[in-house]
Amino acid sequence: MKRILLIEDDVGAQLLYRNRLTDLGYQVVVSATGAMGLMEARSAPFDLFLVDIGLGTGIDGYEVCRRLKAIPEIHGVPVVLISGLVRAQEDLHRGYEVGCQSFLVKGDLMLLEDVVRAMLRIKSLQDDLAMQNRLLEERNRRSQVEKSPGAELDPSGSLGRDARLNRPDGVLLVDGEGLVCTGDRGARDLFGQETEGRHLALLAPDSRLEAIVRNARTEAGTSIRFEVSERAGRSARALFASVYPLRPQPDGAGTALRIVILFDATRQRHAAEGPCGDEELALRQRALLVEAAREVFRPAALLGSSATIRELRARVARAANTDQPVLVRGPSGSGKGFVARCLHFSGARPGPFVAVACGGSDVRELELELFGGGKGAQEPGERSGAFQLTSGGTLFLQDVERLPGRLQERVLETLVQRQVRRQDSTTVERVDVRLVAGTRIDLERAALQGEFSPKLARRLAAETLVLTALQDRAQDIDALAQHFLARYSRFEDARFSVDAAWVLGQYAWPDNVRELERTVQCACEAAQTSEIQLADLPQPFLDLHRAQPRRSSGAAPVQLRLHSSADAKVSLLDAYEKGALLHALSLTSGDKLAAARLLEVGKSTFYRKLKLHGIA
Repeated sequence: MKRILLIEDDVGAQLLYRNRLTDLGYQVVVSATGAMGLMEARSAPFDLFLVDIGLGTGIDGYEVCRRLKAIPEIHGVPVVLISGLVRAQEDLHRGYEVGCQSFLVKGDLMLLEDVVRAMLRIKSLQDDLAMQNRLLEERNRRSQVEKSPGAELDPSGSLGRDARLNRPDGVLLVDGEGLVCTGDRGARDLFGQETEGRHLALLAPDSRLEAIVRNARTEAGTSIRFEVSERAGRSARALFASVYPLRPQPDGAGTALRIVILFDATRQRHAAEGPCGDEELALRQRALLVEAAREVFRPAALLGSSATIRELRARVARAANTDQPVLVRGPSGSGKGFVARCLHFSGARPGPFVAVACGGSDVRELELELFGGGKGAQEPGERSGAFQLTSGGTLFLQDVERLPGRLQERVLETLVQRQVRRQDSTTVERVDVRLVAGTRIDLERAALQGEFSPKLARRLAAETLVLTALQDRAQDIDALAQHFLARYSRFEDARFSVDAAWVLGQYAWPDNVRELERTVQCACEAAQTSEIQLADLPQPFLDLHRAQPRRSSGAAPVQLRLHSSADAKVSLLDAYEKGALLHALSLTSGDKLAAARLLEVGKSTFYRKLKLHGIA
């Protein structure tokens, strides 16, 4: 999925652009100031930057653009400046001088889709060219290695860069306390002993590996070089390790898992090593990574205690063991992609999981991405499409309702005949793909209205899993926020203050679980102590807290739970219910009967709830 960074200080404009771009199938990250945007741009890869010229605080959009273009690793990412104040040629000239690729008029969505697609097409071409250059450099590097078969890897600081160009020598799956859950044969050979059930402090004594693993909570790619002492007749050796954290275990038991990828810094790479050994090692390492994914993406990872989520977990467990297409329906941000991965990794299909965004490209590019063809190939010959790459695995079509009509027919034909033909080719290839489709709409209704293929809708809807909006299952917020808090907080005893917990319960979560995760992540990054305060939350939550009546303070802090202690008598479900009542009354100007009708509850129930929450 293409990732777009929106640097915009106006809350209304943020919502407008984010919703529109999300509908188009893009992932949008929002920063409210230029400084925050620059930090975000450095922290993760993006395909496009949208920058408001008239940022209210700090540096303006022109300066943000200039600084983005000055960062070597991201200077090639297109920048589009947004402004309602471009009045003269000088303003445009200034924007192009600092390096922007295009302009958009603020609030005008007519050209947004076309401009974004054009910029992403430019970025895609740049990425293809960069990939070809990297492949050429890699061939040249390997050619030099073959000419010097006795050359060792550089044990200096460049080792990490060189090691990543080679296949790993071993892989470990480790819990957050440094205990090895499982390891492959390569890791056992490197350490000279069995690794499973052993602690890193014993495998690599007098090294910082254990500490690196414990501290790797959210940052991927943390690296360390260390020595393994002589053991059982084996000489000492230098190793290089990279640590990649996974999500915390979803049932709350134990600690988060980490993958430790190991490189031997001293063993010579001889040209005499046959490809069969390398292939076997790669298969073992892939099996270990798949095992880690199965730990993360299982039905129990669908957190919550509501009847809806309990039923969903049971249905995912049943559907995972079938090969029939599955339709996952739910609003934006509700976790359709996560459910698709649970279906794949909880089943027995040995192939890969591949996701394709149906709304992120034009028709021809999407057709190439799905079915393959000759355009855009990085190597001589035709480019493989998602159906070929996913054979034996699971293909997830995100926002399938945005699939163009011509491609709907091709997808249906592929499902029925289990074969695919690349674009501009006469060759037919057999494929074995399990299809999972995500949608935000009722496909059968769309088919009745002539907006979707009836045959494809019926085939997909044979097994339908429904994800409801987060505000309709507010009792699940506690478990989800707890999970995200454990994942993103830098502190072991992380907790929410009563004010922070209360306002999280009041919020409507229009972007569902995705917004909850993003909110907790931002709060953890802003927090200076182990307790998340109200001030650590994004601005909309502060505004909501000011708009709602305050309750008495002084309650005990929330200990690793979103609801407070028993003495505080505040729970998220109660807080959410009270917020819904107040919101309905505000929409009906205090008319209680109208508010009861709006909430679709009886009059007596409505008055009883008002009394329960102390609302006059």
